[in-house]
Amino acid sequence: MAKSKTDQKKQKRKAKKKQVKTSKSQQTAREKGWVHYEDARYYFHINNIDKALKFLNKAVKALPNEEDIFQLMGHIASSTGNELLELDAMSNLERIGKLPDDMKIEMVYKLLKFKKHKECKKKAGDVLENFTKLKIKDKKRIKEQIKSIQEYCLSMIRREEYEKNLNAMICRSNQPKQQSKPKPEPKPSTKDQTQKKALKPISQPPLSPKVPDIPITYKINEDTFFNTLLNPEPVGPEAYELALMSHEIRFAESFENLICLPSLIRVKSFWYQEETAKKVLKRFRGRALLSDEVGLGKTIEALIILTEYIKRGMVKTALILTPTPLVSQWKDEMKSKFNMDIPSTDDPGFKSASRTFWNEPFVIASINQAKSKKNYDMITSREYDMIIVDEAHHLKNRTTLNWKLVNSLKKRFILLLTATPVENNLMELYNLITLLKPGQLETATSFREKFMKSGDPTDPQNRTLLKDLLGQVMIRNTRALAGINIPPRFAQTIRIEPTKAEKEFYERLEALITSLNAKKKGRAKMVIKNLLAQAGSSPKAVESTLTRMLEKEDYLLDYEKEIRAVRNLCRTTLDTPKNMNLLKIIRATGEKIIVFVKYKGTIEHLAEFLEWNEISFSLFHGAMNNHQKDEAIEAFKDQNQILVTTEIGGEGRNLQFCSRMINYDLPWNPMKIEQRIGRIHRIGQENEVQIFNFCATGSIEDYILDILDKKINMFEMVIGEIDMILGRIRGEKEFSDIVYDIWVNSENKKDRKDSFANLGTRIKRAKTGYDKTRELDDKLFGDTYEL
Repeated sequence: MAKSKTDQKKQKRKAKKKQVKTSKSQQTAREKGWVHYEDARYYFHINNIDKALKFLNKAVKALPNEEDIFQLMGHIASSTGNELLELDAMSNLERIGKLPDDMKIEMVYKLLKFKKHKECKKKAGDVLENFTKLKIKDKKRIKEQIKSIQEYCLSMIRREEYEKNLNAMICRSNQPKQQSKPKPEPKPSTKDQTQKKALKPISQPPLSPKVPDIPITYKINEDTFFNTLLNPEPVGPEAYELALMSHEIRFAESFENLICLPSLIRVKSFWYQEETAKKVLKRFRGRALLSDEVGLGKTIEALIILTEYIKRGMVKTALILTPTPLVSQWKDEMKSKFNMDIPSTDDPGFKSASRTFWNEPFVIASINQAKSKKNYDMITSREYDMIIVDEAHHLKNRTTLNWKLVNSLKKRFILLLTATPVENNLMELYNLITLLKPGQLETATSFREKFMKSGDPTDPQNRTLLKDLLGQVMIRNTRALAGINIPPRFAQTIRIEPTKAEKEFYERLEALITSLNAKKKGRAKMVIKNLLAQAGSSPKAVESTLTRMLEKEDYLLDYEKEIRAVRNLCRTTLDTPKNMNLLKIIRATGEKIIVFVKYKGTIEHLAEFLEWNEISFSLFHGAMNNHQKDEAIEAFKDQNQILVTTEIGGEGRNLQFCSRMINYDLPWNPMKIEQRIGRIHRIGQENEVQIFNFCATGSIEDYILDILDKKINMFEMVIGEIDMILGRIRGEKEFSDIVYDIWVNSENKKDRKDSFANLGTRIKRAKTGYDKTRELDDKLFGDTYEL
């Protein structure tokens, strides 16, 4: 019977209610799933792994197809070393189509490690089938590895099947044959029983005799055996790669030994730096605040940790953030000491290729560039295995874009470097630790209640508890612990009055520069800056730049005549007052001296002068190959009195046998001056270091020295302190740019003098602030967080 319309409507309403109820139930389940996910994240960040996994499992059940869930599973697995869980995360990401290409390769290795040969063979086949589409590096080598793994797994599967069949046969042969149950015979009649009694009993057949054990003996052909050991045959690259892989897997299980150290041929690491790296790797799991005292080498510590992770295959992407003036320093350090040539925001082609630049696996960037509107979203949208932030005290305020940028970055490991974690308030420390390990110091409100005294934001209460919490993420080595005891250094400024010809040269050059600055309106900044710096070195250095300007048509129309006139004045004699002062020091000391210069033209000028005066010398500059450089250093050590070198002088080489140096010219960047001094004033130096600074009276270098020497006694500071001071006044501007702007924008000499005096006052104030911060940090931390 057909249903009535009323019944049909009731059935539809009932179905609709059921659908709504199911939808609401699913929505509620999803919401609960995300709550479980957030709970798992929280417990992971406070290092309660058991609870994190408990809530993560609930989230997986409620949200089986969400990428974020399995990404978190992977992070927990890698931080705890749970490789089975990591494999589970990879499998689920693959199931939902979100497994990155490099992880597909990693998954093959994991399956091989856990001897899941069938799964490994299948996965290797899938990878090889789609290999041309994979976006990975070193494809040729990896493809050969995957092929070898596939073949190995196939052989292991066959072996396992053979062993399984063999074991089954052995089991069957060892089992006694079960006799079939005899059928019940019919009950015999009385007649049959009588006949049976009359029959004789039949005897049982004799049992077969027991098979005796066959003795087995082994005999080794010793000649063949030892010949194989002593004269091994070479194997192919595939077997070699597999052997290396097995060693990497083995060493990756422990951080007792740093496998990167043998490759650090250009840097000498100290025991406390190596122990710091081990502690960060083993106990802190790659998240740490490195707060060593100034001059102990936090950069080296961070780069040892980064290199170790790279060697173990645990870091394949990294972002290094620094203040703008330190970008080139980090790039030079990584290239010269760690043999890593990494793109940076200081590179000439950075702006034209900025979008592709941020996709590079390793990047050194100024935090100013990283947080800009055009770059912020690109950087925060991708994932990094490691983040390193230098001068991390610039992140002390969580309301700033600096803090928000670092907090938003997706990172597995993070290192924050600063010698002054607290400058004004304990909340600055809370903000830094929260970037490393959210929840480590609980909420901001509870941190204030537990650890901050009312009335004094720098004096903590509950010090023991705070010490325990900080000790899980912070290392602060002191100079006393490191055992660094370097003899003092002394500096002497030698102001040189220029001759009449030199004065004319300086005046004509300055007139040319003023004209260029007025008409070019900033477009000639680099040329002007170079000319001013070269003038402080030697006329010979200026000559080469003027020659290049004449070759450019851009300058010929308006300036050709003046450029040629100034260039003619560059051809001075060797017996300049500057050279005479140099000769006086050389002959007075009779000791070995390093003479630092910036420009090749000045090197040629000095080489001619020293040769004319029969002074033995070696030259060291960037145009020489490594063999020539080694020979130059050896000749200086064993024979020659003088080493004339450019900024790279002796990088990575032991020059502590020399304790005298002359800054023939003076870089405008104080960090460059400090790097020169650091070539000889370092661990291993046994004598007092004497520094002579040359400058022409009234020159830019004269003003710079007046600020650095008279105002803040830079030459008596510890290596690294000058940068801590300048960082307080320069913001994102290079010190050399500050000097340049004062020089070219001053209307007259009085204006220039006042501007430099104002800069000196700012730097002196910054030094006072730094001294107070250092005292505060010593009071708060002291030697509490040493190794």
